[in-house]
Amino acid sequence: MSPKSLVVYGITGSIGSSTVKILRAFPDHFRLIGASAGRNVERLNETISFFPSLKRVTLADRRLVGDVRGPDTVQRLAGDTGLMALLDLRPDLVLMALGGKAGWKITLEALRRGIPVALANKESLVIAGYFLGTTVTRDRRHLIPVDSEHAAVMQILTGVIPSHIRRVCLTASGGALRDLTRDEMLRANAAAALNHPVWSMGQKVTVDSATMVNKGLELIEAYWLFPLKPEQLGVLVHPEVGVHAAVELTDGSWVSQVAASDMVIPIAAALAYPDLLPLVDKFPHLRYTYDKPLTFREPDLQKYVLLSLAFDLLRRHDYAGMVAYAVADETAVNGFLAGRITVGGIHTVVERCVAHFHGMPAPADIKGLDEFIENIENRAEEILREVAQ
Repeated sequence: MSPKSLVVYGITGSIGSSTVKILRAFPDHFRLIGASAGRNVERLNETISFFPSLKRVTLADRRLVGDVRGPDTVQRLAGDTGLMALLDLRPDLVLMALGGKAGWKITLEALRRGIPVALANKESLVIAGYFLGTTVTRDRRHLIPVDSEHAAVMQILTGVIPSHIRRVCLTASGGALRDLTRDEMLRANAAAALNHPVWSMGQKVTVDSATMVNKGLELIEAYWLFPLKPEQLGVLVHPEVGVHAAVELTDGSWVSQVAASDMVIPIAAALAYPDLLPLVDKFPHLRYTYDKPLTFREPDLQKYVLLSLAFDLLRRHDYAGMVAYAVADETAVNGFLAGRITVGGIHTVVERCVAHFHGMPAPADIKGLDEFIENIENRAEEILREVAQ
């Protein structure tokens, strides 16, 4: 069987770097033909040296294109045009690992062209899940989840009869602020929120982990990915992060997926789907050992009000509110990282923005969705300025 051709969006980020490890370890399985790299030219140049199969790369800033080294056979592009041009390579699979709202248009366009997407960008589904519809989102021939929790759910549900499912729980580390009181958390700044106890991730997802917005986004993503009702979705705080998802059955028993806390595992599962790669042969440290206790607790929804808000949006099937939730959070986190607001300010921006847009009719086309996102961003920025005063 010939190697699967790949385009990786966000190859120099956390997910992308783990992907490179997998591609280098299994050269007979995959062929990297295109990649986007933001502004990290140094890491992109290193990546180009590993993959002679590369045909096209793109950067966020055209001024950086001249700094890209490598053979002349590699085409250098930039900006949104360059991102879309990667799809013209017609890969067998796209890995979408761009952060925030940046990935949704590319995800939709890839699916429109019949290119399967391994999705590590949860905002894509939160923003555009209703637009794609469950016929697409729940079909693994189109969308394959990369998040560790959703990859775990996908594996578990393969062997579970749907009528036996009582609740599907995504696990959460609790993030950097999990041991603070609610009032202490509300006063926390970026330095505190970015000190994640387990994962090494990008800044936005690390902040979202601290506020548990990340888990709220994942709940909405799970709703689109799997045939589950909102009331069947739950969250368990699990500081040891050995269990990535757990399914409660109607007889009271549980089925869970246990794995090392390393994104190589779910990324590899998505790239090779429906097969599994012999990862521990190449990466022995990925073999899980039961050498520590595993603890679980229900999340404090009085403390994590934005997680509670995500549950409400799901129960109401409020698609416009879901879009506002994702987009307003990105604006709020940018303000938080700039030192303009505390965690409490993130809560205020997202809550007030969702309240402003909830219940509105969801946009019917991409142009309308673009305009809706712009309206949310403008409103979120207004609220941010008020809160930051």
